[in-house]
Amino acid sequence: MEKNLFSIGRVVKPHGVKGKVKVEYFGEDLRHFSLYRKIFVEGEKGKPEPYEIIEAIPQPPRLILRLKGIEKIEEAEPLIGKEIFIEKEALLELEEGEYYWVDILGMKVETQEGKRIGKVREIFSTGANDVYVVEGKRGEILLPATEEVVQSINLKKGVIKVVRMEGLWEDEDEV
Repeated sequence: MEKNLFSIGRVVKPHGVKGKVKVEYFGEDLRHFSLYRKIFVEGEKGKPEPYEIIEAIPQPPRLILRLKGIEKIEEAEPLIGKEIFIEKEALLELEEGEYYWVDILGMKVETQEGKRIGKVREIFSTGANDVYVVEGKRGEILLPATEEVVQSINLKKGVIKVVRMEGLWEDEDEV
């Protein structure tokens, strides 16, 4: 996929017979999707194809989209299961201390003392907070993305500094 495109959702299924599609949005607030005017949907051979959004209707936990040029269910069906992307420039500005998952994925995780634990391989949300799945030397470590655990995130250096809490990892996990 092109470097300036970021995945923000996936087409789940058609909605009705007039070409609307039901979308799983990867963001937290469905209302944010209405700020986007143009999206890209993974096309044949993986090449992203642009679509203009005519209407975005929140229907928790998903969205219903009406896209320009998609008027019938038969035109919507090839989009099922395809990822939805936006251009990096279209991403919303974040508040201080907020980060996009795409920025966190792949970052190194270290203790305050500089001992390496691993790299962030995956992130999932629990509702209360995000959880970073860190691939360490002995396997997976699940770190809650809370102020008590995550002390700092340095995007330029690609390093997340964490504080060890009982039960999160063992001495053997530190390098």
